[in-house]
Amino acid sequence: MFENNMRTPNVNLLISFFIITMENQTYSNVTLLPRSICLNYESWGRALTAIAGSMIIFGNLLVALVIFKYPARNFRPLNWFIVQLAIADFSVGVIVLWIGTFSALFLDAVSLMSSIMSYGVLASATSTSTLGVMFIALDRYFYILKHTSYRSIMTRRKVAIAIAVACVVPLIVFIVGPAIGWNCIESCDCSVYNRDPSMRYCFGEYCSQMMTPFRSETVLIGGISLALLLVISIFIYLQIFCKIRFQATARMRRRRVSETRVLKTMLLVLSGFLLTTGPLATCCIISFFYNHRELHFVMRTLVVLSTINSILNPLFYFWRLPEMNKKLRTMVRDCTGICCPHFPWHQREQPARKEKPYRSRTSEQPDSTIQQTKPL
Repeated sequence: MFENNMRTPNVNLLISFFIITMENQTYSNVTLLPRSICLNYESWGRALTAIAGSMIIFGNLLVALVIFKYPARNFRPLNWFIVQLAIADFSVGVIVLWIGTFSALFLDAVSLMSSIMSYGVLASATSTSTLGVMFIALDRYFYILKHTSYRSIMTRRKVAIAIAVACVVPLIVFIVGPAIGWNCIESCDCSVYNRDPSMRYCFGEYCSQMMTPFRSETVLIGGISLALLLVISIFIYLQIFCKIRFQATARMRRRRVSETRVLKTMLLVLSGFLLTTGPLATCCIISFFYNHRELHFVMRTLVVLSTINSILNPLFYFWRLPEMNKKLRTMVRDCTGICCPHFPWHQREQPARKEKPYRSRTSEQPDSTIQQTKPL
């Protein structure tokens, strides 16, 4: 009995010593990390981002495939702007899936430069997508109100330049510029973040606490750009409806009837941007004047909210645009015809050939000869 009583305290001491040793080792590993390496505490909800990112990737990839597989007979700028918007939303889905799911699952620590790359791609893709919405509004304006000179205004070269600018300029502002030094990595200390993620760990006055380690000016440029693009798009659509309503000719009214469905679809897309991307743009502008760490967690919620728009856009295209709906059904028939040729719609599309009835030589005689053989 005495020996058992003596062993119990020794075991407890060993267990407590082991726990203290492990805690000290973990703390020392955290403190030994470089200042630019942060533990990966970003959590956007793994299941939510996995579902949202997968839906964004699948829907927008389907839009691009449908337009590329079944192109219009003549050059149609609207289709190219829709492809630009779909590719930008596809990039948003990839980044959301990476940051919210795969990075959280497989990376224990991330560098500040990798954060610039991830959030830079997200910001540039969102800007490219919003530019696509504005280009679609301009395209509809010229098509409905300047129809006689539409083909000379919206040429292949001008559309290609517009799409290239929409892709290159955001990349320079949000990725290339911060990557070559327009950032505040030197003023950040990840050891503070590793101990408490809610603490301010970038100490320069020019550092954005909402999107660390970006500079506050970069975030402000992004917020103002998004807000301006949305306001310009709304103004263009208001111009279209006001001129059709009060100054329309008979030919313009007929064109309005044919384009009403497309206009309503684009207004749905624009409304989605206003409700989801609008609050994010407002938060970016506010962060320049109210530069506090709490806005980072607000920003993460708004980014997840903005993914709703990227999910809904393909649904709007296939639901509201008859041409897109028809092309999607044609592609589904073509794909299922390879693996499942016995589906009912394939049988309806390939009816059985009607064979000509057999006629004998006597039946091929003209009526006059037949009448001559009749008895008088």
